[in-house]
Formats: sequence, structure tokens, C-alpha cells
Amino acid sequence: METVFSHIVQKLFSQMNENVATDALTFILNSSESAQNGLMKLIREVAPNMPLLHFQSQKTEEGNRPDLWGLDNTNPHVYIENKFWAGLTDNQPVSYLKQLAEYSQPTLLLVVVPVAREQTMWRELKHRLLEEKIIFTDLEIDPGSLINCANTDIGPILALTTWNRLLSVLELEVADEPSARSDLLQLKALCESADNDAFIPISNSELTDQRIPAFVLQLDSVVLSSIELAVSKGLLEIDGLRPMASWEKIGRYARFPKGKDVGCWFGVHFGLWKKFGGTPLWLLFSKGEWGRANEIQTLLEPWAAHENVFTTFQNEGFAIAIDITSGEEKDHVVKDVVAIFNSISDVISALEPKPE
Repeated sequence: METVFSHIVQKLFSQMNENVATDALTFILNSSESAQNGLMKLIREVAPNMPLLHFQSQKTEEGNRPDLWGLDNTNPHVYIENKFWAGLTDNQPVSYLKQLAEYSQPTLLLVVVPVAREQTMWRELKHRLLEEKIIFTDLEIDPGSLINCANTDIGPILALTTWNRLLSVLELEVADEPSARSDLLQLKALCESADNDAFIPISNSELTDQRIPAFVLQLDSVVLSSIELAVSKGLLEIDGLRPMASWEKIGRYARFPKGKDVGCWFGVHFGLWKKFGGTPLWLLFSKGEWGRANEIQTLLEPWAAHENVFTTFQNEGFAIAIDITSGEEKDHVVKDVVAIFNSISDVISALEPKPE
């Protein structure tokens, strides 16, 4: 449901959704003891010994600037990072966790995201821990829990929840407070507005930012070079097949010769990128005899779970997120993509031959 507040923010300040939502949440927590108690209940699901906290927005310490701080008097115990569609910064979550590790324990980093980003964001957070060799253990809590969480070997707990779950918890606590309920309704409308596919007015800075087309062209170059290298190594074949572009994706068709010539599409998929985040590059196996999506899914899902690779079954078929190595030169990125093709090729070599 759209409100005056959400309408104005989306019309004039859509690039600041996260900052506006953070300030609104801070106001609600500081003006309603019941709302604050609701957040403490959510936090204590994973950190039962957490002291009662008060909340302050966007303080900065040693280069870290979490959206929301939870403090016991002046001692930080909780960082809350609010996300809609923006990606993680270089500091998130590792620098935040290392900073929290220096404070009195228990400490917690809580990331709040839209429902559509829950799986991919949790996967990305844990992937960054693995990159930094931070050991973590998923916490076993009630099956109906509103939160994903993991203990880290450096001390703080890493947790993730969604805007829907967070605001639902607060709504229950402020049921008898009309003013707080009204404020939460405004914030909830903003979150829903930020999540939907309504047209967001385009800013002049976006229209004139030449980095956007440069980035898309760079992605195209990675796709082409990856396919060329994979073909040279015998992992893919493209004879008789062509590039393919639509309003939603740019890429080309190919076959896996070791995978009984099963067909696929590889490229930049804007629809899946927007919906799931994580990466712009996707490998698609369509339904039917060409892509054999159902058989491919059966073979590849155990491999994907082991390798922490995101997959999804959409109307188009079975889709695999192909992660891009960040901070590296093009040759390194391409080799990493082709290494994923190699692993996939090995797994799907177990496909039964196509019927004559």
C-alpha cells in the first residue's frame, strides 16, 4: 500500500531509500519502548545474553559506518546494516565483524534485506567469511525462526533477516500504540515500494554516468572471452549456434560436448541479476530435449550445494549463477568462469544419451 511518505521518497529520493528507512527505523525505536523491546526479542533469539540496548543511526568508527548501532550505555554490541538493492561494500561484513570483535561480548552484526535477496545475500555473506578464512558455524535455532545466523571464530554473531519479518515483530509489540503503529505503516509502505517493480524516476546523474554502459560492455567482453576459451579447451561447442539477445538478456547458445551435447545459454541476464543479485552472469538450461533442465538440475544441485553456487528453477528452466571474481584482471576473471564450466561439464557427463 502506497502512502504519502513512500510516494514522496520514491519520487524525489529513491537513491536514498536505505538512509531514509534507517532514519525512520531509528525514530520508531527511540520513540517507542515497545518497538525497542520487539527488536531486542529478535536479537535475543540468537544472542540470549544481549543486554538491553538503545539505538543510534550511522555513527562512524575506524572507517566503518553501519546504518544502526545498538549500544549498552556507550558500549557497542550490535551493528545493523539495512539493505534494499545496493550491494555489499568492501567493509561488509568482515571489517564490521572485526570491529565488533574488539568490544565486550556478546556482539552481533544483523543484516536486513528484502525477502527476494534473503538466500543470495546469506550466501554472499558466508562466501566473504570463507574468503577471509573466518570460520563460522550455522546456529541451530527453532525451525520457525525469523532469522538466519552463524557464530564466528572471532567472536561476533553474523545474522540476517528480512524487512517483512523485522517489521512484523515490531508491529506485534506496538499493537496498543496508535502513533507507533502509524509510523511503522509508513516505513512498511516505503519498504514495499522499494521492493516492487514500479517505475522509479531516473536521475540526471544516472543518465550521464558513462560508467554504466562501460560496465555492461565489460561484462559482454567477459562473456565472449569466456566462451572462446571454453571452446578452445573443448568444454563448449558453438558450431551452428548463434548469439542471442532480448530485452532481458544478452548472451549466446552453446553445447556441452561431454554432457551428451546438452544445450545451454550463457550471458548477462538482467532479470535474474535484479531478482537474485550476486552476479550478472548466468548459465541457463531450458526445458525439453535441448536443455534437459530437469535432468541437469538433478545432477548439478548436489555439486552446487557443495560449492556454494546459487541455482534456481524458473520458467525458462534451470539457472546457475556464475560468480565473477572481484578485484582481478580480465584474464583471471575469464579463467575462473571457465573453471566453473569445466566443473559443470564433468558433472553433467553422467547424463544419459539423448534418445534417437
